Parts: sequence; C-alpha cells; structure tokens
Amino acid sequence: MDATATNLVYLLRKGPSEGPFHPPAFRLAVPRSTFVESPPALATGDPVLEFTVGDLTHEVSDAIVNPAGAGRVDLAIRRAAGPELLEAFHRSASVLPRGKLSPGRAISTPGFGLRAAHVIHCDPPVYADDPIAAAENLATCHAQSLRLAREHGLTSISFPAIATGIHRYPASLAAEIAVTTVLHELRAHGLPHTVRFVLFTPSMLELYATAALAHLDADPTQTERGIVFSELRRSAASMR
Repeated sequence: MDATATNLVYLLRKGPSEGPFHPPAFRLAVPRSTFVESPPALATGDPVLEFTVGDLTHEVSDAIVNPAGAGRVDLAIRRAAGPELLEAFHRSASVLPRGKLSPGRAISTPGFGLRAAHVIHCDPPVYADDPIAAAENLATCHAQSLRLAREHGLTSISFPAIATGIHRYPASLAAEIAVTTVLHELRAHGLPHTVRFVLFTPSMLELYATAALAHLDADPTQTERGIVFSELRRSAASMR
C-alpha cells in the first residue's frame, strides 16, 4: 500500500443499516484545522466531489444513478421508487436501438417514490466477459450519466460503486475508472456542481477516496457526511 493509501485510516466501521453515518477519523499529512463539521464555502461556485457511506435510495441529489440489471442496487432502487419506475424505464429504453439499454448508453426517468427527482440508468459492464471493453463501458457509463444530468439542468448527482457487485468488477480498478472519468468531466464542463459517490462500506469509501487523492492537488475536507474535494486541480503526479 502506498503512502497516500496508508494515510487513509478509518477508525469507525459502521454499516449503512446501523444509522446515520458519522465519518471516521481521516488522517492526512495536513493541519487538523483543515477538518470542519460543515461543507466548505464555495464562493466561486466550483464543482465538488464527495464520498460518503450510505443508502443511495435515501439521497436527495437531483438524480441518482442506477446500474440497471439484477444487482442489489437496481433492486433497492426499484423497490424504493415503486412499480412506475420499471414502466418508465421500459418506455425510455424502447426508443433505443433494439429497444434496450446497451453498454455506452444512459437514459433517465422520474424518481417517483424516491427522494431524488430523477434516476439515470446505465448498463453496468461484466468484468469477466471482456476486461478491456468493460473498462471502456464503465467510463462511458459515468460520462453519459453526467451528460444527461447536464442536459436536464441538474446540479447534483449521486453514483454507487457501479459494477462492483454481481458484475464482479475489481473494486480498486472500478474506483480508479469512476473517479478519473468524473474528474475529467467536471474539469471539462464544471457541471453538475455536486457529484457524490454513495458507497456501502467504509472500506469502499477508502478505495474511492484514495483514487481521488492520487489525482488531486488539494487535500479533502472532512464533513458530517464524509469526505469532500472542493478544488479539483490535477496533482503533479497525475500529470507525469
């Protein structure tokens, strides 16, 4: 484990079903005063990247991203949204080639019973089928979801750890692809203003936050919800 990953030490191991998430101690080689209990002030309106442990179906973002299929995230979202979500999904997918969602595409539906007003659906790749194609499709899944969010004028969006469940995508590789794709999109477009990764466990949070640390020049802020990066400048190491 490299020095950056070693600095991510979590002292709390509370799961999402055990109540509200209070972020664990997060150790970095920066002054303790960097850590605050509320989100950082964003006078410039620059985009922010957040990482938290929680339940995606409870998110109040403008949109949540659903890896459509038989995975537990998809099932949880459909259960929370109600039967209208699946009907709307099929209507939206019917206009696509062959009438179904395919790798590299994303569609949107209302959120119905969810707290989020919109659901953006993508097709998660199966890693074992073709790791190279899976990497391309995973990146496109994130990019297309952000594109749809911009087209709809949404200011916030929440992602799960796409493809890391039954699709067996190695979590560390998935985190790297997801984070680098999101950073590229935010640097290029500046929207949506808030992109959040809502993860099941502190260990998954550590993987995704470590991926972000490797590509960013500024240290994160610890808030009541989790970890926030508000300055998305490239690190010197990522530009080598």
